[in-house]
Amino acid sequence: MKNFIHILIGLPLAALLSATAFAQDTVPGEVDVNDITMDVTDNARAFRQAHRQAHRQANRGQIRNLVYEYMLKNGDITQEELDARKAMREAHRAELQALREAGDADALAARVAELREERAAHREAMREYVNAHDDLAAAVEEQRREMGERRRGRKDDRRGPGGGGNRGGNGS
Repeated sequence: MKNFIHILIGLPLAALLSATAFAQDTVPGEVDVNDITMDVTDNARAFRQAHRQAHRQANRGQIRNLVYEYMLKNGDITQEELDARKAMREAHRAELQALREAGDADALAARVAELREERAAHREAMREYVNAHDDLAAAVEEQRREMGERRRGRKDDRRGPGGGGNRGGNGS
């Protein structure tokens, strides 16, 4: 039954692919291999880097919230201060979006540089706070470990049962 389904899917697909190959206007000798410039390794590297960055962005909020909850519980920060920080982040996003839409690349670059410096200083202050509280540092490390396990678990789930990759089998 499985082979029958493969044949039902494979034959029309093969016909479609061969028809499009024969319908092209180019003659096999006209394409110069030196004109092909796509570097697959660079594209794959860029994809992995973007994926890692997206993962870090998604997880950064979780860890930041963990630290803020700890600070709030210990009375080191008030809810009003947290709300002000959130409003400030939203204002920065809106400001950057307005600069992008205005097309002022110089002003955008200058503002991004300023915000990077501010955020680096804030990140360092948060790091010092976490390092000064051992129980918070342990909770942050546990959160990072769990996120890594979830990420690795998703990667294994995509590969299906028995691991990933084509190990020379025929899929049956």
